Formats: sequence, structure tokens, C-alpha cells
Amino acid sequence: GHTFRPDYLRLDSVRKQLGSPRTIALTATATSQARDDIARRLGLDDAVRVVHSVDRPNLTFTVNFGGGNSEKQDFLLDYATKRRGKSGIVYVGSRKRTEELAELLAGAGLSAAHYHAGMAANTRSDVQRRFMTDQIDVMIATNAFGLGVDKPDVRFIVHYDMPGRLEAYYQESGRAGRDGEPAECVLIYTPYSAAGPRRFIDRDHPPASELRIAWRRLCALVGPDSRVPESGFGRFDGKVMAIRAFQESELLDKSADTLLSNNPDADINSMVVDRHREHEFEMLERMLGYAQTLGCRRSYILEYFGEKSVESCGHCDNCLNSSGSDGSGLVGKIIQLRSEIAEQSRMDPVDVFEDRTARALADARPKDEAELLEVWGIGPVRARRWGKQLLGEVEKWETDNPDATPRSSVAAARKTTVSQSRRPDHDDMPLFDVLREWRKTRAAEEGVPAFVVFSDRTLAALASAKPSNLDELFTVFGVGAAKRDRFGRGVLEVIEEFQSEAAEAN
Repeated sequence: GHTFRPDYLRLDSVRKQLGSPRTIALTATATSQARDDIARRLGLDDAVRVVHSVDRPNLTFTVNFGGGNSEKQDFLLDYATKRRGKSGIVYVGSRKRTEELAELLAGAGLSAAHYHAGMAANTRSDVQRRFMTDQIDVMIATNAFGLGVDKPDVRFIVHYDMPGRLEAYYQESGRAGRDGEPAECVLIYTPYSAAGPRRFIDRDHPPASELRIAWRRLCALVGPDSRVPESGFGRFDGKVMAIRAFQESELLDKSADTLLSNNPDADINSMVVDRHREHEFEMLERMLGYAQTLGCRRSYILEYFGEKSVESCGHCDNCLNSSGSDGSGLVGKIIQLRSEIAEQSRMDPVDVFEDRTARALADARPKDEAELLEVWGIGPVRARRWGKQLLGEVEKWETDNPDATPRSSVAAARKTTVSQSRRPDHDDMPLFDVLREWRKTRAAEEGVPAFVVFSDRTLAALASAKPSNLDELFTVFGVGAAKRDRFGRGVLEVIEEFQSEAAEAN
């Protein structure tokens, strides 16, 4: 009749009560410290350990630097659209967001669905089955979508929200490319990425005042040597750490079943909670270090798990952009300059400019302010504040790399790209994609990021509604008075031209 509670027990006592059966402990991603802890808790200190490398050479690791939620949505929709028909998983931090993003992708004509623990069991099972049998391409999910997910041909994993630990990130990323073929792992990182994990850490580690309230609640419910009911803690997020604190204080037995005291004012040792909170924040800092490193991301992961690092893996975004005479080596120099500017200005680096802007600068190699203003993400304000430094960095790199691809070739390719973007070929092209091409050109003309014109969600709504005048345009999601006045006539012209061409084709 005794009910075990493995979350709160030393698991070696469970093994003893079961007769010390032969035991094997398996984990996908664990540091040496975590492996020691697992062995200690299971009473397997003398067990044979078999440790394989965590390295997955077929996975490419990339971090996309973004801003607010609108820009994150734009990136995700653009990323998934370019990989239409491929299998992928998008991990997010909340149940509500799984539903919102699945609706966003589906609204753009992509095969997408959502998954989270709050769904009915039969619904979850059905959605997972459809994903595993290729009836759904993209799954938007919380970390509840994990066990049993062994689909070999997952081609990309996107972490829309940053996990609090590198173990969680790498384990979830490892669901890509299990067939050994190339796959992509992308983390969307913003200045606000750590806010969610920090909030969860604070929630799960109650302060001394909340521990006291929880203890007094238990004392009011049961007396000493009495069993603690399942509902004893109520809906208390800090339940696990509270139990550990009460056990450390010898107020609760090892099985977390019985109170050893009923003194509501008994001393409570909260140091175990404080130590664990500090440890969780250290783990979060390591996750942030991965997102912010300018070095090889694969090497960062290998070092974290206690393996020998590599100087350059050639398969992460930093390594791919760290060398080359065509201008790719300039990216690292520009990103380093951005870090220096951010430190001097006490700004977050992504608020100076994004990685995409650094790569655009390296591609364009502008010679003067006029050319600088043509670069994606460099508007008049950024040009005025940091233009001289950026132009100086470009000039210095070209001086240090006299054998680099001639700038004339780079400039010609850039002008060709701009010219083509201004005259997109509409044949067999959905209206949504035509609108994206128009937005790209308009954003470049104004020196602003694309999402400032319209988000992808708004473009999807425009493609669906096909407004014919300013009044109809005003009813479309994401089109307020300011954007209607600024971009309205231009987007209406694009829609009208598209419909005319479609009518002529038919």
C-alpha cells in the first residue's frame, strides 16, 4: 500500500526495497558531474560506465539574432517557408505560443500543427502519429514533445524560445538528422531570451517567506508522525524545493510522506534552495554563453560535456563566417567591433545591429556613407552613429587582404541582386511571396528591417484578404493607420498587379 514518490526520494532506497535488482541507467546528454550525481542517487558508485561522444557531425548549429516577437515570427515564417515540405520541430516555451505559431504557419499555407501537455491524450497521440507519418511537416511544441519522437528525417529544429540549460537545448536539437543526413539546429536569440528561464528559476525556488507559509500550511493539515496528503502543498510551484528544504531541516522524512514536527515556527534551512537557485542560474549563464559566443559553437558544446574541443568545425554559423577571401572573414571583425560598440554604449549587441547586418556589410564592403545606407539594417541613425567605425573596419580588412575577391565583383553581384529584387518574376509565384519581395525592396529603400514594413503574419493576411482599397486594407491584421498611410498605396499596387497578371494567365 505504500506509494513511492521518486521525485523526492533517494532512488537507492527504492532499489533496496525492490531487492537491489540489476540496474542500468541511461542518459542522452549529461555532464560528468551529472553522471556522478545519477550514480550516487542510484547507489551505483562502482558501476561500469560506458560514455560515448555527444558529437553529431551532421548537425549545423546556428543562432539567429532577433528583436521582438514580431521579428521572431517573421524569421520563423520565412525559415519554414524556404524549407516547405521538409520535416521540422519548433520548440517554444509556452502552450499558448504553440497554438499561435501553428496558426501562423498554417495561415501561410504550410503543413503545421501544435503539441503541448495541456491537450487531451488522444489528441496528442493523433497529432504525433500524423507527424511521424509525414502528414504534418512542422510540429510546434513545448518540451512535452520528446519521448517517443524518433523520426529519422527531421531536417531542422528551431528553438523559438531559449531553454534554461544547454543539456535541454542539445537533447532537443539531437532529434534532428537521426538518419545521418545533414540537418539544421537554429536558436532564435534576443535581448529578452533569458527573461523566461529566469522567471521559471525564481518561481521554482521560493524565498524563505514562502517556505514558511508552505510549512505552516502542512502543520495546519496534519500532526507529527502523520501522513502528508497529496494536496498538502496545494498549487505551489516551489513544491519540490520546499520538500528538499524541509528534509534538510529534519522536518520531513526521506520519503516526503511523514511530518517529523508540527511546530509552525520551526527553523527552516533554506540554504539548499539558495544553492540550487544559484546552480540553475549558472546553467543559464552557460546557455547564454553558447548563444553569444563568437567561437565555434560545436566546440563550445563539446567542452561543456567534457570532451575535447575543436578549433573550427566548419559546420556552425561562426565557423562558416570566420574565414575566406570573399569577405566572409570580415564578418567576425564586424561582429567584434559591434561588441566593442555595445560595451562602450552599454547596449545589447543586437540593439547595435544584427548578425544579418554584419554579413550584409561584409558582402557589400561599402566605401562611403551612400553605399553604407544601401546595406540591410543600416539606416540613417546607425550610419550617423557608427558609420565611420564600420567603414574604417571594412577599409582595414581590405588592406589586410589584398588577394580578396575584387570589390567590383562583390558590388556587381549586389547590384544584380537589388535589381532582380525590384523586378520579381511573378510566374507561378504565390501572392504571399510576391508581397515578401516587395517588402524586401521597400525595407532596403528606407533602411529599416523588413518587419518594420509588415510582419509575415500581416503579409499572409494581406495575401488572403486581397484588399482593393485603403478602407479594406485598414481591416487587415497588423495594418494600423500609420502603416496604411506609409505603405498602403504601394502594397495595393502590388496586389492589383498580381491579380491582373493572374487574370491574364488564365
